[in-house]
Amino acid sequence: MTKITTYLLTLFLALFFTSCFNEKDNNTRFYGNVDLRTVSLGLRVSGKISNLYFDEGKKVKKGELLASLDKDLYQESLNEIQAQINMQEIQLKKLENGYREEEILKAKALLSKSSAALNKAQIDLKRYNKLLKTNSIPIEKHDEILLSYNSAKAQYDYDKKNYEQLQNGYQKEDIQSARAKLQYLKVQEKQAQIHLNDTQLFAPNDGTILTRAYEVGAIVPQGASIMEMALQNQYWIRSYIDEKYLGVIKPNMKAKVYTDSRPNKPYKAIVSFISPQAEFTPKSVQTQELRTQLVYRVRFVLQEHDDLIQQGMPVTIEFDNLSKDK
Repeated sequence: MTKITTYLLTLFLALFFTSCFNEKDNNTRFYGNVDLRTVSLGLRVSGKISNLYFDEGKKVKKGELLASLDKDLYQESLNEIQAQINMQEIQLKKLENGYREEEILKAKALLSKSSAALNKAQIDLKRYNKLLKTNSIPIEKHDEILLSYNSAKAQYDYDKKNYEQLQNGYQKEDIQSARAKLQYLKVQEKQAQIHLNDTQLFAPNDGTILTRAYEVGAIVPQGASIMEMALQNQYWIRSYIDEKYLGVIKPNMKAKVYTDSRPNKPYKAIVSFISPQAEFTPKSVQTQELRTQLVYRVRFVLQEHDDLIQQGMPVTIEFDNLSKDK
């Protein structure tokens, strides 16, 4: 009787532990790697690097100065354009204000002088016309008087036009042209200021410097990547699943992510994306079935993280009570 009891007790314990292990096996495991959102940081202008303020692995805050170029050439370009703007503003003001009063008075005096000369030439011409009709003077003398009259008339017309022009001021077309040139120079000034500002590289977000491609003194071309930065608070897991799990694993499903540094304390994650395109198993992926097969890429977003999470870290992903028959 004792042997039978012992046998039954042993059988019960075996069935109990087998059930526990089978239940644990239902927590299907997948494998993947940690990925970070990264950004290549460069400048929109070329030049010589004068300062680099952070080394690889350093954490940075949004808005911190990361690198700067020698800005002398860009500063000189801005100064030159600003000097041209000052000159053009003076020229435009001159055109808008018109001619000086002294110039107008001088032109008026010249017009009065030429008007008097023209009146005298007209009187002389009338008198010599009468004398010519009576043959009292030679025709050469009359021609001389006529030439003097024409000269006086031409001088009067010129002085009159000049006086009227000074009174009316500069032409509207000249003022409009000067305004347009000033506006163009101001646009050039803004561009020069942007180029000057672009000699400094700032962190676009909180993150960690991953790589530094150049050193102080290097000449970098426009758009070259000077640093690569991993964005903070944007961690996700890249994994792959078999076709048989496509109907089971769905977006927004909760999962647990285990790492070697925290084997007993998983991170919370959710499924954010399942690729609609099949691909062959990447060599870097460890799957439960080690054979070449078609798989689908899955992205998990970590809902919590700490400093132990690192780029490329291998992880294990588990779903509670996941069954392919669902």
